[in-house]
Amino acid sequence: MDQPKKKLIHKLRYKYRMVIINDESFEEKLSFKLTPMNVFVSLSSAIVLFTSLIVTLVFYTSLREFVPGYTDTKTKRNVQQLLYKTDSLEQALKAKELFYANFINILEGGTGISDSTQKSNPNHTE
Repeated sequence: MDQPKKKLIHKLRYKYRMVIINDESFEEKLSFKLTPMNVFVSLSSAIVLFTSLIVTLVFYTSLREFVPGYTDTKTKRNVQQLLYKTDSLEQALKAKELFYANFINILEGGTGISDSTQKSNPNHTE
């Protein structure tokens, strides 16, 4: 069991040379000595750094407004106020509709609705 672990660790520590050469003149431009472990660590560090940069940009700038579920507090407050006003207007409209239905019922010779909070048919005469 120690042999496969040692082999893997040794393979991760083998040094490789990466060379960038100009194709036309065969001039060596860059040369790096790399190990698979160095490549893995540098790539994972770059991914973590890039992810943290993106998360920081989204959550601490105005970009968060484009993420679903993250709205401005002013917008949330405005929505709550509008919902409250809409509910009040709906109740007032229902009360006025009941009043007008009762008024038309009385004009047509009916007795009207005995209770203004009654939820039955407004054209129903008792």
